[in-house]
Amino acid sequence: MKILSATEIRAWDQYTIQNEPVTSIDLMERAAGKCVDWLLGQFPDATAFSIFCGKGNNGGDGLAIARMLIEKDFSVTIYILEFGHKGTEDFQTNLARLHKFPQPDILYVQSEENFHPISKDHIVIDALFGSGLNRGLEGVTARLVEHINASGCEIISIDIPSGLFVDRSSKGNAVIRARHTLSFQCYKPAFLFAENEACMG
Repeated sequence: MKILSATEIRAWDQYTIQNEPVTSIDLMERAAGKCVDWLLGQFPDATAFSIFCGKGNNGGDGLAIARMLIEKDFSVTIYILEFGHKGTEDFQTNLARLHKFPQPDILYVQSEENFHPISKDHIVIDALFGSGLNRGLEGVTARLVEHINASGCEIISIDIPSGLFVDRSSKGNAVIRARHTLSFQCYKPAFLFAENEACMG
């Protein structure tokens, strides 16, 4: 079993994009589709989802998942962590695709005043931060993680629970406590650190 660092994972993505060949947005679409298939198989009685997105490619995955669930007539509320920057190109592409639907339920989170109660019957999708995270969460972002953890909902993290570093200890960090983690490609070193067990699901 191969275990790759964050740098090696990024290089593998780039190699796939260049040599399959496939565009990064199509690779994201493929990953999101597999996540949706898993969600519908795991939660056949689900009716509603709350999806929390950052503005990186992990957030782009979340937006693609949201669109696919909306296409299947699920109730979906999307929360975007907003700090004024545009986000990655693939994030922006998926946001534009989402806006083609009539009045998608998108809420922007800039401060704790923008936190909303999360309905207990919602399945929460964590797409805030992926394998590119290089510093601990703080301020509003850390408190948003605590808010999600306190919801009592089933929490599914995409790629890696937000707040975890891929290849070094995250002890003491604010981290999503996922019930399940849907990861891509290979095991990440973070999955094998004993102190992360409670966050991985």
